[in-house]
Amino acid sequence: MSRRDFVLHRLAPTLALALLLPRLAGAQTAATTYVAFGDSITAGVGDETKRGGYPPRLQDLLVARSVSAEVRNEGLPSEDTSGGVTRINRVLRDGDDVLLLMEGTNDVENVSIETTTFNLTEIARRAGDRGLRTVYATPFPRHPAAGKDGQNLLTGQMAGAIRELAFSQQRQLVDPFEVFFVETPNFASFYADGDRVHPRAAGYDIMARAFADVLTNVDSVLPVTGLVDPFNDQKNVPASTPLRIDLYDFGAGLDLANTKLSVNGVDVETPLSGSQRKVEIRYTPPAPFAGVVIVRLRSRDLATPQHLLDREITQFTIAGTTFLRGDIDLNGRVDGVDLLAFAPIFGAQRSDARFRTFADINGDGAVNGQDLAILASNFGKSSF
Repeated sequence: MSRRDFVLHRLAPTLALALLLPRLAGAQTAATTYVAFGDSITAGVGDETKRGGYPPRLQDLLVARSVSAEVRNEGLPSEDTSGGVTRINRVLRDGDDVLLLMEGTNDVENVSIETTTFNLTEIARRAGDRGLRTVYATPFPRHPAAGKDGQNLLTGQMAGAIRELAFSQQRQLVDPFEVFFVETPNFASFYADGDRVHPRAAGYDIMARAFADVLTNVDSVLPVTGLVDPFNDQKNVPASTPLRIDLYDFGAGLDLANTKLSVNGVDVETPLSGSQRKVEIRYTPPAPFAGVVIVRLRSRDLATPQHLLDREITQFTIAGTTFLRGDIDLNGRVDGVDLLAFAPIFGAQRSDARFRTFADINGDGAVNGQDLAILASNFGKSSF
């Protein structure tokens, strides 16, 4: 072997590595492209910093967590899910990787939940045909003084349906509804000034963290419910109606041994079926229900540290039940608990953020002395 051949032979591995390194570096730095798709909340309406809502914040968080990422904002104000179905193919590009799908706020009260979930499934299917995987997100809750669904009864039901959608299709789920409505103290303070639908900048910060946690496998959310039947605040429920509750955990999984149900303050034995990702809880009362039924659920997940769930899941009224005016907590008696609930709302008008329908006993749009007089006239009385 000549000296030249000897040198080339010795240098061959080094040369090969030198040629490979640029390709390896390119593979390591290739950014994952996330497409944030939805309505005005995705678009960033209400963000006083004009940064564009959660997508740019999410990109910053992912990069800070060592994820090479590009998050493109494809939010369109006023769009409902049917509009999303017709638009999705127009906004996707070659090289897109993940669809972040948060849509449905504009469907509330106008479109059935079945139609909404069908449309979301179709959007995800069309994205899948283009090679993207979809991450579902629940809707952002309404402000308590919102003109539509201020109590978040319909929005909460939609959130539950989207959780079932994510479970049944084996997709990841980001849960802004849970994070804001349940786990954020005084969540109403995170809305834009004068706006009862869109978050302000601080709200978009929280939303971005919720997305970032899911995308980087950080378990930060409690177990959540899907189907709840009878649903919260349902009236005229037949007395023999069984309870049906679906419980999910999209992180480490459910601790089934520590999942318990109580009815009107009494723990009850319930058959559990399912898995650590979803469990179905079913309970048939040994005797017919009466009056107001308050159902509470306790559970926890398998994360470290564990997230503990202990809250009222639903409160419903049995058919034929009558209430005295002023019985705010609907427990069959007008007492100090009702007065304590009424007091912070006193003086509020329908247009005020702190206005609550339950305190406007005579329904005139103002919580005032007339309502207090009605409550006082029934104070200490029971209806059942």
